Amino acid sequence: MRLKSLVTGLAILLFAASAGAQDSASSAPASALPAVQPAGRPAVGIALEGGSALGLAHIGILQWLEENHVPIDRLAGTSMGSLVGALYATGHTPAEMRALAGSDAFTRVFALQAPYADVSFRRRQDRREIPQALSVGLRHHVALRNALLADQGVNEFLATNLLDANRQELDFDGLMIPFRCMATDLNTLEPVSFASGPLPAAVRASISLPGVFPPVKALNGHFLVDGGILDNLPTDVLKRDLHAGVIIAVRIEDALLADADTGSIVGVLNRAFSAGIVQNAARSELLADVVVRVPVGSFAGTDYGRANELVDAGYKAAEATRAALLRYALDDVGWRAYLADRESRRRPAPGTLREVRVEGASAGAMRRARLDLKPLEGRPIAAAAVLDALKGVQSGGGIAATWETFSAQPAAADTGLLIHLTPDRIGPPYLLVGPEVSASTSNITRGELTLRLVDQNLGGFGSEFRATARIGYMTELGAEYYRLLTPQGYFVEPHAGIVRQPVYLWANQKRIAERFEESLAAGLEAGRTFSNQVQASVVWRAEDTRWSLQTGSGGGPDLHGAAQTGLLQLNIDRTAASVVSPSGYRLMASAGALYHAVGSDNAPVVHLSFGATRSWKEINILGMGTEINSYLRARVAEPYRFTLGGPLHLSASSFDEFRGTDTWLARAGLLHRIAGLPTGLGHGLYGVVAYEAGEVWSPEARATLRQDGVTGLVANTPLGLITFGVSVGDAGHRKVFVTIGRWF
Repeated sequence: MRLKSLVTGLAILLFAASAGAQDSASSAPASALPAVQPAGRPAVGIALEGGSALGLAHIGILQWLEENHVPIDRLAGTSMGSLVGALYATGHTPAEMRALAGSDAFTRVFALQAPYADVSFRRRQDRREIPQALSVGLRHHVALRNALLADQGVNEFLATNLLDANRQELDFDGLMIPFRCMATDLNTLEPVSFASGPLPAAVRASISLPGVFPPVKALNGHFLVDGGILDNLPTDVLKRDLHAGVIIAVRIEDALLADADTGSIVGVLNRAFSAGIVQNAARSELLADVVVRVPVGSFAGTDYGRANELVDAGYKAAEATRAALLRYALDDVGWRAYLADRESRRRPAPGTLREVRVEGASAGAMRRARLDLKPLEGRPIAAAAVLDALKGVQSGGGIAATWETFSAQPAAADTGLLIHLTPDRIGPPYLLVGPEVSASTSNITRGELTLRLVDQNLGGFGSEFRATARIGYMTELGAEYYRLLTPQGYFVEPHAGIVRQPVYLWANQKRIAERFEESLAAGLEAGRTFSNQVQASVVWRAEDTRWSLQTGSGGGPDLHGAAQTGLLQLNIDRTAASVVSPSGYRLMASAGALYHAVGSDNAPVVHLSFGATRSWKEINILGMGTEINSYLRARVAEPYRFTLGGPLHLSASSFDEFRGTDTWLARAGLLHRIAGLPTGLGHGLYGVVAYEAGEVWSPEARATLRQDGVTGLVANTPLGLITFGVSVGDAGHRKVFVTIGRWF
């Protein structure tokens, strides 16, 4: 596809905050653009090329230009160039942009899924139980998501940092620096230049690298992606649309082909994709009066963690082009006049919120959004508060929220919010698919495939159906319907399921018997979900259990009969991540009774699980935890007893080697990060050392205490948690183990 230049007067697509577009003219008459100050000089325009993380070098160039009094009167950018350009055109200083690029707020843009802190209580459950799950949409047919990264983080970043320019009626010629940014229309295969509308939405379309961020859907039904495909260096837009008299082009120099580029399918595709971009940028460069070339041979497009180095590389590149750039520098008097004129066009911040409009989703979802935004009325419109209020409607999955400001009076400050709720095109329902493997030496290997069907908002917003199947070592089928009764979080949840699994019995580290356990259960849970971090409930469950000997001897008599359990439960989750959380704590506590259980006395029952972590010097995580399960020394039959043993559950022992009516387990450890993964793909690889101690007791046997030490590696990756460890304990216990999928 050869590059097509945009011509004066061409009607183009303009993007709305709801990921829509409308027709507008991209080329403004020269008389409509602000006059340059001081008068009598040509308008200086700068074109900022796309380049993923490499585009952060633009910040250093802008810093050099300001320090040397070189004015920028017109600005156009593509992809990362559009993001940097939009920030600069709305008044962010190079120092502020450097700080942003190195902040956690910027790195959160590149996330595989919504932050753990923002998802609902039930989605947190899914992530803990199936952290490695692949999500498949089933709305119309089987479909995978259309991008590697989720877009919630980038939407929030843009809305926060471009708040004053987030309105439909905005004319980009009226910004502090008249601005354009580029996208590509996948329907027409034409470039799209944004000249008006909400600025965050325009930049969002411009940076939508295919396969990385989801494409943006326009109001006319067209889909927009990264502008670099057709116009990665928009010098033509500067000349024809913004009437720049002098054009400065910033080129991110293309790295030579490296062995790593041909070592994987991703590398080959990325290199091939770059070929067309390089060619269209080379042609655009011919329109420039000055070209600033930034050598980036030592950097990769994913090096967002090296932001400061990239900014410095841009600054050095501008310094290397010093003589050509200084031809357009102003003296001190002229520079002050330029700055005053630019500042006079700074947009006012939005005013006090007076009106909220919500569109685009079910009546229940829109009611929830209005309810959550109601407390903001009468207060100044603040991005952080709006984003926080919209987390509720998005937290359960299946709905994305974007927003813009508006004013009932054209000349007044914005006092309204227009909220766009966009249902996911591929679901719900969703199917979560995740494999799990746990193996250790001199032991059985446990492998399971977990399938979970989740149908959010079934029967009303906030209610959902969830069914789970585990196939492999254990066979489990279960279903539950979470019915949200009130917006305050009161719920009821009927559930039913069956579990079938082999149970191995051990003595002196030798397997002495194999049992078969089958449990068919049904029950009801009712309570309140206070937030995505806290839930309290009461649970009643009835079950029918079969316990039979297959080989060997041990485990008491064969049993077949019923049991009932009643529990009060409290769950608190204040961790920062589902696994390998750098901070926070998780508490799961319940107390109640087991009664009418075959072969057992009626017995009180207590469950307690607590874990806490804390970061130390950024690359270390200190953690500790404890588990207590007890019938308070009552006589309870073998099928209902608790177990210890297995990876990270007395790692030097066999799976479920110890069985009893009362158990406790304590552990403490240190994780030290050895290597990090590219931004957005996970925490990385950790070395781990840990200590475990546990004890089990039963009425017919005295208490057994076991201790062990663990060392190994933990990889937190997009494919889930992978652990490899060696554990040595007392009484001759030792194991080498591997797990894939989750903490067991």
